[in-house]
Amino acid sequence: MRFNIKCLYSVLLTIFSISLILTAGFITGCGDEGESASEMMNGNGDDMTDPDPVTPDPVEQPTDPDPAPMVSFKDDINPILEQTCALGGCHDAVAQGGLNLTSYDNFKNGGNGGAAFVAEDGENSLVVKRIDGSQPPQMPPVGPPLNADDIQLFIDWIDEGAENN
Repeated sequence: MRFNIKCLYSVLLTIFSISLILTAGFITGCGDEGESASEMMNGNGDDMTDPDPVTPDPVEQPTDPDPAPMVSFKDDINPILEQTCALGGCHDAVAQGGLNLTSYDNFKNGGNGGAAFVAEDGENSLVVKRIDGSQPPQMPPVGPPLNADDIQLFIDWIDEGAENN
């Protein structure tokens, strides 16, 4: 029995072709369940032995880098009182309406009309109602009324707790 090289070559080529087709079909049928080389190197594979993925830290909300400073009685409110209210014959030692505005403690004590302010309730405090004109008599009774910014300072200061700061 003599083998023909050409015949042997064609048989081997046929076997190789069939095995190549079967291998491709097997890989295609099974899907890509393995990791690619880049996944293996980067650790991004879907390996069942991988530990649970790490949950990223929650994103922190940015804080206001420059929060609005609190209104100060000493720096903001008292200068207004001194210039417009605690003048000779109004709310100084004579204390019109029983309200002496020469100090924080006197202001806090109120006058004949009751408490001048209720901490944390600026809009409904008597002093605000008098200086914005919503409850007569409007203050100050002489001279120009307080401007909107000054009135807002009183509201903010009272809403912030009306501290002696």
